[in-house]
Amino acid sequence: MEAGPDCFGSAFSIGGSMVATKRKPSGKRAARWHVFIRFLMICCVIGLVVSGYFLVQQTREYEKGNSAYADLKQVARPAEMKPPALPEGSDPPAFVSPIDFDALLAVNGDTVGWLYSEGTVIDYPIVQGGDNSHYLNHLFTGERNKLGTLFLDHRNDFFEDRLSAVYGHNMRDKSMLTSIALYSDQAYYDQHPSMTLYLPEETCLVKVFAGVTVSGSSDALRFRFDDEDDFLDYLLDLKERSDFFSPEELLPSDRVIALVTCTYSFQNARYILFGKLEKVS
Repeated sequence: MEAGPDCFGSAFSIGGSMVATKRKPSGKRAARWHVFIRFLMICCVIGLVVSGYFLVQQTREYEKGNSAYADLKQVARPAEMKPPALPEGSDPPAFVSPIDFDALLAVNGDTVGWLYSEGTVIDYPIVQGGDNSHYLNHLFTGERNKLGTLFLDHRNDFFEDRLSAVYGHNMRDKSMLTSIALYSDQAYYDQHPSMTLYLPEETCLVKVFAGVTVSGSSDALRFRFDDEDDFLDYLLDLKERSDFFSPEELLPSDRVIALVTCTYSFQNARYILFGKLEKVS
């Protein structure tokens, strides 16, 4: 391995052998070097302090948001809702949701549903605001927080459209919609082939059939279709491109929900999970 002058300074021959001498830095040069080293150390300490501060703040914000949603679950399921007692001979109500939507609406009038996935952290309310930005950084209770709230696209007509899109964050603490990106693995789909969507007037099984990674600027998410054939072609194309295989059969009459979150496969990437809604009550 060849040594350059920066490693050994100067070299000269004595009796046919090479001897290396190390130049000593001058006093001024050494002083400047020590000042530079101290400056770097101070920068490192400041960097560590600032990073630690933001990490603590972020952790506290996550804890505050998760605590708010844990409390909200107690409001939504006071003891699993039961049909109210009725006078003898009265017809029972057509539907009573296990979610207390009246209580949720009293907290937030934008409430439109509740999404639950057994065995995962997904157990959250869904809201619909006047735009697609407010609930990116506001909790269900209205407090500003990075966790935000799951929200239905403002362009959707409740969940009556052919395709309804629900957005949620991919958080570092694995909360919100982080787990839907795990559907890129067939084994995860096999363990979680469905979810439950609670609505004020009905409960639907979300039968997952496709999951794709796309650019945030792509047209992978469509809201308008020419006709039933156009819609079915769209669904079949999604199933063809899906990360996993699903045996679900698709019909042009299906209502579909798309769950959208960020992913980090590439810049501005999104993971979209698609499921068809099947009314169960």
